[in-house]
Amino acid sequence: MITGPLSPARCPCALTNRLALFAPVRFFFWFLAFFLLTILSHPISAQVEGVIYRDHDRNGQQSATGSAPLELGIPGVTVLVYVDGITTPFSTTTGFNGSFGFTAGTIGPAKKIRLEYSGLPAYTYETPLAPGSGGARFLTTPAQVAIGLNDPAEYCQAQPMLVTPLYRPGGLQPDAANVVSFSIAASGQQNGTDNVPGPMAAGSNAGSVWATAYQRQSQRLLTTSFLKRHAALGNLGLGGLYVTDVASATTTPYLDLDTYLTLASGADQTTLTARTLPASFSTASTDAAIFSLIGKVGLGGATFTPTEDKLWVVNLHTRSLVSIGVGAPLKPAAQITAADFTSYAIPQSVTTGVGRPWAVAYHHGKLYVGVVNDASVTKRRADLSACVYAFDLQTNTFATTPVLTIPLTYRKGWAFKSSDAEPSLGEFWEPWSDTWADFSTNVLNAATTPAIHRVARPQPILSSIGFDAEGAMLIGLMDRSGHQLGRLQPAPTNTAPTATTVYSGYTGGDLLRAALVGNTYLAERNGSAGGHSGCGVANGQGPTDNLGQGGEFYCLDTFSPGAALPASEETFTGSLLSNPSLNDLLVSVFNPFTTWSAGVSTFNMLDASLLNRFEVYQDAAGQTITSPRSTFGATNGLGQLSALCQAPDVEIGSRVWVDTNGDGVQGPAEPTLPGVTLSLHASNGQRLATTTSDAQGRYVFRGGTNLILPYQSTYFIAIGAGPGAPQYNTTKQVLRLGDKSYRLAGWNQGIGTSPDQNDSDAFLLTGSTSATALNGYPVMQFRLVAPGQTITSLDVGLREAPNCPDNQTCLQITAQRIR
Repeated sequence: MITGPLSPARCPCALTNRLALFAPVRFFFWFLAFFLLTILSHPISAQVEGVIYRDHDRNGQQSATGSAPLELGIPGVTVLVYVDGITTPFSTTTGFNGSFGFTAGTIGPAKKIRLEYSGLPAYTYETPLAPGSGGARFLTTPAQVAIGLNDPAEYCQAQPMLVTPLYRPGGLQPDAANVVSFSIAASGQQNGTDNVPGPMAAGSNAGSVWATAYQRQSQRLLTTSFLKRHAALGNLGLGGLYVTDVASATTTPYLDLDTYLTLASGADQTTLTARTLPASFSTASTDAAIFSLIGKVGLGGATFTPTEDKLWVVNLHTRSLVSIGVGAPLKPAAQITAADFTSYAIPQSVTTGVGRPWAVAYHHGKLYVGVVNDASVTKRRADLSACVYAFDLQTNTFATTPVLTIPLTYRKGWAFKSSDAEPSLGEFWEPWSDTWADFSTNVLNAATTPAIHRVARPQPILSSIGFDAEGAMLIGLMDRSGHQLGRLQPAPTNTAPTATTVYSGYTGGDLLRAALVGNTYLAERNGSAGGHSGCGVANGQGPTDNLGQGGEFYCLDTFSPGAALPASEETFTGSLLSNPSLNDLLVSVFNPFTTWSAGVSTFNMLDASLLNRFEVYQDAAGQTITSPRSTFGATNGLGQLSALCQAPDVEIGSRVWVDTNGDGVQGPAEPTLPGVTLSLHASNGQRLATTTSDAQGRYVFRGGTNLILPYQSTYFIAIGAGPGAPQYNTTKQVLRLGDKSYRLAGWNQGIGTSPDQNDSDAFLLTGSTSATALNGYPVMQFRLVAPGQTITSLDVGLREAPNCPDNQTCLQITAQRIR
């Protein structure tokens, strides 16, 4: 609804109604519909119209088709238009596709206007326009404008390296890497020494880790210890936090979180202390005491937010979200104290079981935490569910109501689908169990000594959360049994010196998609979510629709994808990687090509087609057929996938204008001022770069290879300070440009809901003890808070001043000191 003078109503049509017409078609037709709706939603007689969109690649151009990531409009943004000569602004809100418009009856033709917007999530910044391209804020009607906004956490280069933990049975193996890296484009099976992932943590004694969190500005990868049966913890134990220097691929212990957090009960800590594992992976281990602790003690997921100064981890034992002030760049461990730790209780709303958290992910100013009801109280399958809670980073509070709840009562597909007389295993999600008798087994080979059996019991952990370019939430459900079981290992109940039967585990995770419709997440039903349908409609392996028909969106997470009888219908092992800049969904799976292996499958996010497979490990040849192997086979053999995304360049700038009426506010018709020299300085006054305002009065400083701008640092932009002969005369306090002189406009005098978008930020620097060379010059001061941040509101207002004798000061104002 437009408010203000002459406020005619304008209501774009609802997204759900429009998309319903095109639900059966694939992406091309969906986008054609979206494009037509965007056009039709604009009033034909609009004097000002445009779109506000997610500019994931930060190139200032909205991507709608082709190979570039889809960049959709942002709904719900408040847009204000200030018209020259009218005091009160006109207001509207962007529609479902990010479009907005003001009719000719509201704003007449040939009017000078200033555009503003508000209501954005935290850490969302405007993409600066290239110098010389004109402004998106100051226009003459009729006008069309596209404003790109970006969250630097969503940015990634086209071909990043990927990393994932790799688990190894037995005791600590210093010479074996527990984290490996490979290109996102890697494809195919391992072949001898070819196509083999690179080691990232050899010799680290880090042991089993799950979570991976990459601090882009320091190029450090943090990993957290994770309790897995048959796999040794590292030297730091249950609370181990390890750091990998990506450039050198070396890993070192960083911090023992167990010093500051309660990660297990006293009794469980005693159990862990007494734990022993054989030195060789080929020696069997019962590791029975650990069987019941999986998913209940230690640490789950971890992530950074855009500022990267806090690591956020999930404490499985206290079921809390924890922030750890690790600093940015990373502080020495000795500088971290108890004051750097803050815990937030994760909501618990179930009585039929225990709410078990694991996943934590950042998206658009919030953290999202995944929890499952393990149904361990009632032990009824009907009570299983998964939900996601939002955590507001501005208030540091959880919403008490989940943003998404999914019953886990649907048939999801077999963990192992038998083609012989033996029973198939793991068709449904099951309540959490620590009792071996609750697990299902069948015979793999009875003729060997010991005999070999398969074993499965899919128990849900909401282990991964991702988001795509459309805002859809992608849910990864890991099978807890994949960390309770191993390959060719005895049952936890075995007490004999030599086992007569060994078991190889089969896991049965699942992938789900929840479309964002308005402000609501709607989980897939019968393989469809929002305007898209996946490859598994009506295959009976997913949440059901209103007619009771079940299907799954991502149906090719199987062994031998497309086969009539895949041996395993669900091979997902717990980690998904989704980034709007990457276009595709990457997931960890077992048996991507052959048995007893694991790797990564890549799916198209919007139609679920299988795009690529890469094998990270397979069992080594020549090992005894009945002995434990060097990997975990078809159980969960890999940890959390992460992309080593580079931070985008920092961009700082905006506009120099002539404040003709002297009110300190950028009037729509006030002229710009080209040719003004602006220099960027570090907090100590060191000059870093220089530029000049262009024909539209615009300027920009771009960080990059030749201009590194660390964040959490203070900077100055000086006006008219050189190099060369300065334009600004510090004695007369005027800036000389051609045959005219200018003095500063009022500082920080903006108006409306977004005063920073229309004020002047320049003040006279005096009394600085660090940037002494800038004392007496007009400066703007800013602080970077996130890698890849853009600042587009550092504006300079200047008033024309009379030409004065050298011994006379043209401007008498109170010097504004550093804020």
